[in-house]
Amino acid sequence: MARNGSPQDFGDDRDEEVLFEPLDLDPMAFEEFDARQDAPSLPIIFLSAASGIAAGIVALYLTYTVFTWRIEWSVAATVFCLCAALGITGAMLSAVTRSRAAMGNIAFSCGLIVVTLFFFALCTLAGAFAATLILTL
Repeated sequence: MARNGSPQDFGDDRDEEVLFEPLDLDPMAFEEFDARQDAPSLPIIFLSAASGIAAGIVALYLTYTVFTWRIEWSVAATVFCLCAALGITGAMLSAVTRSRAAMGNIAFSCGLIVVTLFFFALCTLAGAFAATLILTL
């Protein structure tokens, strides 16, 4: 019978051979990892765009309704808050996830907001045109 703590209790020698084998690291795996770190992240883009829009809506409500600023100053504060929230959120989420594509994330978030505004404008124009056609018939 073996004593407590003897090498026979821990398995055979094949386990030790596996532990001391040199690692065969594929350099292509590191390049793929680096490429993924440089690519923009869709969740970061969506979250930063959503936080920017939310900050803009809150800023417009506060400045126009609560503080009773003129509409020009309210829109200026809204745009500033939207840009600041988008940039800060994009930079913070990129730093948390250790993504090196912070500028790409922020740029795509701004692009997403612009495309959304164009889509809303197109829908508004199409609705106004359809309403005009229905009222003239």
